[in-house]
Amino acid sequence: MLVSHRHRFIYTKTVKTAGTSVEIYFEDACLPPDSDVVRGHAIAETVTDAGIIGYRGVDPGGSRYYNHMPASDIRALVGPEAWDSYFKFCVIRNPFDKLVSLWWAIVGADARFRDIVGDVAAIRTEFSSWCAESAARGVDRDKYLIDGQVVMDGFIRYESLAADLNQVCDRVGFPFRPDRLGQYKSGLRASHLPLEDYYEPPAARAVRDVFGWEIDYFGYTGP
Repeated sequence: MLVSHRHRFIYTKTVKTAGTSVEIYFEDACLPPDSDVVRGHAIAETVTDAGIIGYRGVDPGGSRYYNHMPASDIRALVGPEAWDSYFKFCVIRNPFDKLVSLWWAIVGADARFRDIVGDVAAIRTEFSSWCAESAARGVDRDKYLIDGQVVMDGFIRYESLAADLNQVCDRVGFPFRPDRLGQYKSGLRASHLPLEDYYEPPAARAVRDVFGWEIDYFGYTGP
């Protein structure tokens, strides 16, 4: 998560949406020009007069601000003046694609699954079985809803990342440099099958049941 006092924005970080790439892209807006903060994929909680960068890593420990922090907790800490007046945004993604990405992130280090990358039927069976039981693991609407109400002023869609990033940059007065948008964790998906090849009917139903709000609100479709 990020807060920039210079550019007056708040960024909440969602799951499996290129959230780290977007977060790192906007970090400079949250640091003093002469900052000596050590930058990288992992970063300690960083609070300066310029803004806030939430802890990014495996275990936030005692950090007050951390990467996948709920919007309600950010609001409570930054206070109503900043929360109400700053531009708030996050990244969203088609839930059907998001669940595939989450599954590969979970099993990607398992050699057993690397062995089936060329077997469409095996991938479909393994993924669909997991998804039918575990689709709720991808739910993160607490990053953009509070008490059931949308609290973001804008959304970047994963499917139109560069174009939407450009619009946010224009809105907050931050340079648009798409060449600076890194790709983090992008190598975890070992097999890039068409989306429909992953889903058996029970798995698709599970996603529709769990992500009904997102599908309706953002107009997403799936297999």
